[in-house]
Amino acid sequence: MRKLILLIAVLALLVVPTVSARAQGDVEYTWSLAALGQGGWLGGPLFEDGSAGGGGAFSANNGQLLASLKPVSWTEDADENITICFSVTIRKGPADALPPMICTPPSPVTDTAIRITLFGDPHMFRISNAIPED
Repeated sequence: MRKLILLIAVLALLVVPTVSARAQGDVEYTWSLAALGQGGWLGGPLFEDGSAGGGGAFSANNGQLLASLKPVSWTEDADENITICFSVTIRKGPADALPPMICTPPSPVTDTAIRITLFGDPHMFRISNAIPED
């Protein structure tokens, strides 16, 4: 009986990640954001339901401020510009050093990196179609 319960528990653990991944739907876009210099990097998939995956990190003041970045959601405006929002969790440094949620400026899907400015610093930002258009 114990072996049966153990088998069911293991099978349940294998099924949960599959169900969770499917709940987000298909990937519509992929994206990346990287500071040019000290700062951070972030990226991942943008799912068709408006949720976002992936993650990244941030460092400032020679490692005195460290944060984890987790994509949360994205939207597309009437001009087909995309805004991506991500949560910020401070790992080291003052708890109020960064806002708890940051969103990128509306940006086009270019399939190549473009230069944007966040917090007064230059960054490279890329949004690509998950399935390239012919």
